[in-house]
Amino acid sequence: MATVDVYDVQGKAVGKADLDDALFGVEPSEGAIYQAVKAHRTNRRQGTAATKTRAEVFLTKRKMYRQKGTGRARAGKASSPVRVGGGVAHGPQPRFYSERVPQKVRTLALRSAFSLKASADGVKVLQDFKLEAPKTKEIASITKAIEADSGKTLMLIDQHDGNIAKSCRNIPGLDCLAVGQVSTYDVINADRVVFTESALGRAQGLWGAS
Repeated sequence: MATVDVYDVQGKAVGKADLDDALFGVEPSEGAIYQAVKAHRTNRRQGTAATKTRAEVFLTKRKMYRQKGTGRARAGKASSPVRVGGGVAHGPQPRFYSERVPQKVRTLALRSAFSLKASADGVKVLQDFKLEAPKTKEIASITKAIEADSGKTLMLIDQHDGNIAKSCRNIPGLDCLAVGQVSTYDVINADRVVFTESALGRAQGLWGAS
């Protein structure tokens, strides 16, 4: 079982935390990660892309010119898809995007993603802390102290905290989520994952059991 340092808000190591092998030491499954990330991105699609058909284009419906005698090909309405400004044939229409991933595959994908981060020294643990009010400067100071202020950082807390969430949202490259809301995409998309101590315990309780 691997161990990592636990840091306080000043960046000092104040203890050790064990990383459960069932969550941070599994053989990563690329297939599970692919399915989970693909489904996540698919389900975020709005599905509002649309084009107008020839029946919806606001143009005259009269025949453009007579059938014979012009020396040109026969032409019908100006809204024909073959004409500039006409409708679009077989274009996209609003639709509902949805993709479901089995629970066991989602769990395996999360375990694989966390294991990849752990193997690359991309997991840090921070002592639990509270903010009396939203303070972006305090969060920026904490991430700098624990050397998590470059690239993309995902901060996982035990439960949603409005003050912490608001303090994180103005810092480029930093995302803050309650651990129960995290997805495989969130973990893979980050360069490192910073757990609070309580969030680490909750994550290992949710997904660490074999």
